[in-house]
Amino acid sequence: MSETLEQPRYRNLNQGECAGAPVLRTLWDRFDFSLLLTQSGIVKRRGVPFWMLCFMYVIGLVSNCPSVNQMSTLAAKDKLLSMMFKLYKLAQYTMSRFLTTPYAWRTFGLKRVERLQADDDMKLQEGDTVNLDDTHVAHPYAKRLPFLCWLFDSSSKVYSWCMNAVVIQAVLQNGLEYPLLYSYWRNR
Repeated sequence: MSETLEQPRYRNLNQGECAGAPVLRTLWDRFDFSLLLTQSGIVKRRGVPFWMLCFMYVIGLVSNCPSVNQMSTLAAKDKLLSMMFKLYKLAQYTMSRFLTTPYAWRTFGLKRVERLQADDDMKLQEGDTVNLDDTHVAHPYAKRLPFLCWLFDSSSKVYSWCMNAVVIQAVLQNGLEYPLLYSYWRNR
């Protein structure tokens, strides 16, 4: 059988669970996120390097992992990620402790926005828009967690115990969207 443009033959390559990891790593390096984390004082003293934990968290979000437990499992299942983390044990508690430590995340966010606005492809220009989005993340069985609020969800028309993530998002004319700043609203 001859190979033509209409009938190409592709090699059957083993693909990982997270095919976007190489692209995300390229973007991570392009925008110097590891340096920005360090400049913001977000460092970890021992174990898995801090930038790897943050990178794995982003990979988990892109892969629709609903928990840090599934994110740590993904690091072991994916071929590329398992090579990246082979020297370290990436357990759920490692990611949880890192993400709940009171680092200067807002400082990092401001440095990240400054870096994105310095890039010609990412900066806001005339005609781009900025929108505000709030998303309720329901936690119906955890009423005693201090960061949960009893809020009305206008889309489902019910009250629920939830976190309210508020995001200011850039929407560029070319279709690219990315978060500028975010915070969790608290009912005080």
